[in-house]
Amino acid sequence: MNHSDENDHYPELAARWLDGSISEQQRHTFNAWYNRDQDQPLIIPASFAADAEIHRARIYQKVLMGMEDKNTPAPVKFWIKLGIAASICILFSVALYFYMHQSRVFDLDQLARQYGYGSDVAVLTDQNGKQHLLEGSVFNMSEGKSSLTSGNGFARIATPRGSRYQIQLEDGTQVWLGAASSITYPVTFRGQTRTVRLSGEAYFEVAHQAKKPFQVKMMSNKHQLDLRVIGTKFNVNAYPEDQEVQTRVFEGSVKLSSGRYTAVLTKGEKVVFKNGVLQPKVQHLEEDWMRSGTLHFDNDNMKQVMRMLAREYNVELVYNGRGGKRMYLTGEISRKNPLKKVLHLIELATDYQFLLEDGRVTVFEPHKTPY
Repeated sequence: MNHSDENDHYPELAARWLDGSISEQQRHTFNAWYNRDQDQPLIIPASFAADAEIHRARIYQKVLMGMEDKNTPAPVKFWIKLGIAASICILFSVALYFYMHQSRVFDLDQLARQYGYGSDVAVLTDQNGKQHLLEGSVFNMSEGKSSLTSGNGFARIATPRGSRYQIQLEDGTQVWLGAASSITYPVTFRGQTRTVRLSGEAYFEVAHQAKKPFQVKMMSNKHQLDLRVIGTKFNVNAYPEDQEVQTRVFEGSVKLSSGRYTAVLTKGEKVVFKNGVLQPKVQHLEEDWMRSGTLHFDNDNMKQVMRMLAREYNVELVYNGRGGKRMYLTGEISRKNPLKKVLHLIELATDYQFLLEDGRVTVFEPHKTPY
């Protein structure tokens, strides 16, 4: 192949490189041309969009400079080079356009504003790093065969503030994900355990597999907490800002461990993990509030209560006062209630006052008693 034929061949190779259809032999040919006088081999980047301008510039420069016959320069070749460069840049721009439109990035804060409280919406980041908007119904991992429901990688589902979402994992386990929460899971469970990682709140109904325990990993104030079950129903609250993890068991039993601390919980029991210490408590639990659509307070201090409301209703909190007297709240309120009504009910039960205005709740804390 002479130099002129070689020049005519590169636009086709560039097109194949951009759309991923280039063969191994063609890749070697393209690499050799692309990397003349360069030390590094050409690698199609995973972050294609982020590197787009860099690669566009390098290809364009290579077309203009690297294909010149240094021994017999001719004016006509300049126009050939410009034509090839323009062709490659057009191909690159088209490929970049389709890539960008197929790879939307969803902002959870924007989704929270768009959908409002009480919505059922989430964002799934698949094993290839692409994001997908989930709306309205259950996401079932056992249905369909695609990058979302099959493969060896990991995926992540995250909810914005004000939203909850139900998921069925590949093994049949049901997960109700709370507001401003995320779960990372393998698309296909392999190995001897079924391990997921949680940030935030979720209620689990674990499919029974005696030979393959189900494990939930969480972080609390720089301490890792592992929860292991075979088949059971339980709720986990592990928001980083709360600096504690609360676990409640509704059916069966679970085992929690962190460092040298271990606790086994059975039906009706609760444990609080704080500052690396497990604190078991006995409760009478009938059903999980995440499934029944209620906001549940279990002797929670007002800071915890307000953080929960901020997540559920997507509002900003502003405190007016300096560390009022500690108050605790126990009870349930329907999630269908507007925030204004919820705040009014809390005002009736406590000495706190609230001002709701433009997506912001000002909390007026009661004064400390002098004794």
